Amino acid sequence: MGLPNRIAYQDQRYPYIVLVPIGKKNKHIRSIGHKFERGLLSRLNDAIVDLINDKALDITSIRPFLGLSGNAVLPVSFEKEETIHPHLLRPELFLWRSLPEGHGLPLKEKFLYSTDFTQLSSEQLYDHVGEVLEDYLFLSYISEHDQEYWLSRIAAAFHNHPIVQLFHEKRPVIDAVEVMNQSSLISVLNYPEDISYWRHRVEIVMRPFRSLPEEWLKGKHSSCTHNKTLEFDATHRCICCYCETCDFNLYYYVDEDQVTFDEEFDVERACKRVGTIEKQFNEIAAQNERLLEQLDQLRSLKKQLSVARKTLDESLEVIHQIERYQRKEENLKSYPLLDMYDKLSRTHIPEQKVDSELLWLACVQMDNVKMLKELREWKKIVPEHVYPMTSHVLEQLKNKLEDVRYEENDIIITVKGRQLNYSETQQVLDLIYYYGTDYPAHTLVQVLAGKATNKLRSLKLHETRWFGLLSNWPEKHIQKLFNQLEKQGWLMKQQKGYSVSDYAEEVM
Repeated sequence: MGLPNRIAYQDQRYPYIVLVPIGKKNKHIRSIGHKFERGLLSRLNDAIVDLINDKALDITSIRPFLGLSGNAVLPVSFEKEETIHPHLLRPELFLWRSLPEGHGLPLKEKFLYSTDFTQLSSEQLYDHVGEVLEDYLFLSYISEHDQEYWLSRIAAAFHNHPIVQLFHEKRPVIDAVEVMNQSSLISVLNYPEDISYWRHRVEIVMRPFRSLPEEWLKGKHSSCTHNKTLEFDATHRCICCYCETCDFNLYYYVDEDQVTFDEEFDVERACKRVGTIEKQFNEIAAQNERLLEQLDQLRSLKKQLSVARKTLDESLEVIHQIERYQRKEENLKSYPLLDMYDKLSRTHIPEQKVDSELLWLACVQMDNVKMLKELREWKKIVPEHVYPMTSHVLEQLKNKLEDVRYEENDIIITVKGRQLNYSETQQVLDLIYYYGTDYPAHTLVQVLAGKATNKLRSLKLHETRWFGLLSNWPEKHIQKLFNQLEKQGWLMKQQKGYSVSDYAEEVM
């Protein structure tokens, strides 16, 4: 932290100035030999003295910030030719960072003031040095705490901002509005012109809340986890905090412990608008009694089927197994009760325990709004006692599964007229399971072909039960077999060799 002692140079003629070399290859200052440099340093020192006297500046905090002893408070950099660098150093260079002792300070534009102070009049130099000292004083205060401290203060102030507090207070309604604005349920509500107007108002009402980054709103005390850029405004004693990932900017005023945003909103008006938008939606929902009744009926059907949940879930699993063997989807429409259960299992319709239809409907999750059209037929096919029917469906599916299961002699794959049955396929997959990722494909081909090379002997692969399994196949056809097994989803190509797919493990 501060200036490295080995490169700092102080001259008693200019007690308020500390000289430092700038540039990686400029390691130290030998002397101040030029008349121009001596005169400029004298003017700088006098400007500092005048500012201290005129403004009663307490500059003592700058010295520990720079790691200096004595009176010096302003770093001035020297170039390799022992000439003054024309731009003063910004205090950000010394904030929360350690600088190397072995060479000069970094010559980077972001750490330099843009003003060429060597060309300024006495009055201009006085003003410029005043601004610089103000920056150093502010950052010396900032340096008393680490960056994490300030980020935590900024996060706390963010959550204390009135619009953020309103968001936390109204979050259930705000979230429900956003959900319903995108919900497929809105497409089946009556009176499209009312819905259109409501959605138009949503865009206006939600603007203040959409301007807040979601990552900052997850907790009530913290901010996002991304890296942030801090910039400092000494005149307003403000820290500008910017998150590039969230594309969010805010301004933290140190003395007030408050933040402002790029765009501020009328909090009282925003609060009224949130209440109005909820009321408007509830009025629309109240005119859609049939839809509300249909949702209640769907929830009742789901509850009625739940008594046979175990049997129905097992039936769906059997269907998935049938699909794996058939390599195509089974048409659930052939099993209406199961089709209904499958869709309802992906549907969540809570009981309406709140007065607000908006909050209730926002919690509704539907597999597809087309279910509403199927409801009439569904009510007809659900018997009073569902268990006997579901047991019968399960028995049907189990019989079908037995019909589609592979038998030992079923042909799984054909390559150039050579066939591989289920039993042989199992053995090939066993080889891949145990050795597929240990050896390259050509080694596995040689094992199956029964080619006892020196390499196979050294690895003792010629002693495995798979050696020579496909000895009547040409090696090039065995390689094509691997390609076909991969293409059909039995194998997965790896960086080295193959592995058995999830599908193969399930059906084998």
